[in-house]
Amino acid sequence: CEKLIVIAIMKFPSISLVALATFVLSPVVVVAQSNVVIKIDGSDVSIPVSTEKSYDSHQDENKKRPLVVSGDGRSVTVEGNTQRALPLVPPMTIKSSTTLDLDVTIGDIQEVQALCVDENTSQSSNRCFVFAHTQALSSTWHKMEPPTAEGETRHYTIPIGHYFWGEDKYNYLAYMQDNDSSDRNAGSMTIANAQFSTGAEFFITKDGVRHYVDTALQTSFDSRQDSWQYGVKVSVDGSAMQIQGNMHRAVPFTTPVSIDINTDMELDFSLEDLRDVHAICFGKTGEFKTERCIVAANTQWWGKYHLNPKTQVGETRHYSIAIGLMYQGTFDYLMFMQDNDTACRSCGDATWANIQLNQVTRPKMKITVNGAVQELDSSTQVSAKSDQDSPLHILEFPDEFSVTMKGNVHKALTISEPFEINKATELDFDFTLTTMAEHHTICIVTDPTNIASYTWGNRCWTVAWTQNVSWDHNIEPQTAVGETRHYNIPIGLKHPGGQAYYLVFVQDSDADKTLGESTFSNIEFSQRPDLMLDINGVETGVFNHQLSYGSRQDFASNLIEVSDDGKKASMYGNLWKALELPTPVTITDNTVLSFTVDIEELLEFVSICFDEDLSDQKQARCFKLSGTQTTNLGTVIYKGIKQTYEGETKEYMIRLKEFYTGDAFNYIVFQHDNDGAARHDGISHISDISLYEMEPSCLEGATFNFDLSECTVDNFIAALQTKMTTIGACAGKDAWREMLSLIDGQSDSDVRDRIEGICAAAYTSETVEFDTLLDKEKQFVEEFFDGGNKWNYEVDEAAGPNLAKDASRITIATQKFDGNHAIAFPDVHNFEGCELRAAMCCYVAARDVDYEPEDNSDACYMDFSKSRQSSHVRDGYS
Repeated sequence: CEKLIVIAIMKFPSISLVALATFVLSPVVVVAQSNVVIKIDGSDVSIPVSTEKSYDSHQDENKKRPLVVSGDGRSVTVEGNTQRALPLVPPMTIKSSTTLDLDVTIGDIQEVQALCVDENTSQSSNRCFVFAHTQALSSTWHKMEPPTAEGETRHYTIPIGHYFWGEDKYNYLAYMQDNDSSDRNAGSMTIANAQFSTGAEFFITKDGVRHYVDTALQTSFDSRQDSWQYGVKVSVDGSAMQIQGNMHRAVPFTTPVSIDINTDMELDFSLEDLRDVHAICFGKTGEFKTERCIVAANTQWWGKYHLNPKTQVGETRHYSIAIGLMYQGTFDYLMFMQDNDTACRSCGDATWANIQLNQVTRPKMKITVNGAVQELDSSTQVSAKSDQDSPLHILEFPDEFSVTMKGNVHKALTISEPFEINKATELDFDFTLTTMAEHHTICIVTDPTNIASYTWGNRCWTVAWTQNVSWDHNIEPQTAVGETRHYNIPIGLKHPGGQAYYLVFVQDSDADKTLGESTFSNIEFSQRPDLMLDINGVETGVFNHQLSYGSRQDFASNLIEVSDDGKKASMYGNLWKALELPTPVTITDNTVLSFTVDIEELLEFVSICFDEDLSDQKQARCFKLSGTQTTNLGTVIYKGIKQTYEGETKEYMIRLKEFYTGDAFNYIVFQHDNDGAARHDGISHISDISLYEMEPSCLEGATFNFDLSECTVDNFIAALQTKMTTIGACAGKDAWREMLSLIDGQSDSDVRDRIEGICAAAYTSETVEFDTLLDKEKQFVEEFFDGGNKWNYEVDEAAGPNLAKDASRITIATQKFDGNHAIAFPDVHNFEGCELRAAMCCYVAARDVDYEPEDNSDACYMDFSKSRQSSHVRDGYS
């Protein structure tokens, strides 16, 4: 055939033109375009019209009316009732960011005029975008706003990825013009310049590297809850994900993302419309766990991890989350939960943006345990009690020696090198209180399998509180807001003991989980040193477990301080304490107790004892060494025991057979008694405690002499100690002990008396005892030197007291003994340990009522705190 006859029928709104033309086969001229051209992601895609199919064959009238395609293929006009689908080869992928741009012209408006993107040719209203309609439509249709009016051309940009999505899923582009009227040829719609574009996908960064999600593969992680018709929305730059409506949506990563113990997460969260729960989660294929979800806003309590403070409507908040401390693993999905169980399922609007996962170095906190430094890894922190802790309130470490709590916290840190808690364990720390919560507490857990056992009692110590709990010990004084206070707590006395595996930090704030801030610093665990006794020449350590001795006298929290070398026991304020000896001590007829006493601040009485048990309600076991109390001492031994006075240091040797013997003495006891309001007053020290068996003296049978510039006990002992170096049997031995054995004495007082007798005999002049000189009994002399008898305060008055008569003995003594005899020091407490061996008497008033004495001295100042036994008051001056 040499000629082709082509009939082109072109229909316009008002005219129809039938053109008949005859053409020669060569060259060929094509008037009607046979391909529809659309753009997909910037590339032209041609769809042969010949491949068209009916979109809902019941409506399309067996493709009765052809699509009219423009010469360039970019414009398709639909005339009359037509529902026509063009196949997309390959199938189209629609992501959240996929948009459809097109121009729509409505020539003659009909019941429904739309463009659809569908998986198949069975018409689906939720796959169609309606530009104009006269028929009432259900909500499943996507009605464009504003609609295109008759005779109008309008451009649309449709975010189709917000309505439906899928990978290689959409097979047809369908043109729909529904007209069920009697004139099925009526209606005209032209769609031109159709262009599909997919923008940036949502991404998070992991250590600066982007990890994208594939929104085309988003899926419900709880199909019973998810409203599938609402899709996630990605910002233009891919950094933000907007969630609108009720969603329980999982979006897969293109490559899995790993979270380990050292991973932190940063994100921004914006809230426009608050609903039941707004949360973000990481998930694995086929696995959804609520404990991997972090809640940023909510009206309904759900989930384990709640950010604080919560984001309020209209706010954008930045959060830093130590997510690696919450959970770890390799995750396939990023999951968004915006739960909305109300009738308005489309309500709820929030945006998650700028999500970053970063590897960090978790800080380590240093504590000291028995002098050695341990590092506690902050990555080991866990909720100590899940029903009390706010999991996202992480312990902070402002420096390597401190831990700070903010908000409600019940957190446990693993102790890297577990250590023993025993009865001698002490805990020291500094505590700073910035904002008060209900209670601020530190605990030690010794059960490796049950961290929550910190609430079992006797494991926790609270240093600031507004609320009392039954399982802790409140430590006074508590720290005030804005204050830093140091604490030393003998935790071993209360703690059940065992290996310490966890440190638990509690800042309880139930009413407002965000309230409270405090810091524990310089945490140190130590052992009170053993008390070292010399028992028959062997240094013996006595474990420093201090037990209350007797009944109702001890301050349980007030402890003896033992020096680092264990040789000195220092006592402050009222305490009655016993320490159990490692093995019972046998006291024989030759057992001697020796020690040194230093009285720094006088109190009622100081005693040292050896006892079979902890009861003081039996025969005498305690020796009074010092104190103002002279009555109601019960069984305390004081007769024959020289007393040590304030400011003095005295060495003692006591041969115990005069008081008790036996083979079952289990305890060494210290009584430091101060009753009444001043129970915290009084300071004394007992050191160099020794028990030994007295042996025959190395001085037995020895003859020696030496010259002294002044014959005193101390000078005599010093000279004797030197002399003993020349006696072979005495090498390395103690002069005091040898003298006690030599004279078969009962105490150091016997040795002193013997030496003082030797010194007195050395003087050529006769010595007169002071009591003899005054011809008065000892009590009178003591009261005189205390300033408390009539010689001190009697004043001559007419027809009244006559001092010259009452104190005439003074004149007689002066006349009889003055200048011819040595006068012995008075045997009264005032002159005990008087190394200067000189005294001055001060009188503040004349003895004659008519005479005013001359002010001739500025030296008469009396500090009563230094002379409590004389003044009978605790403090003051004159």
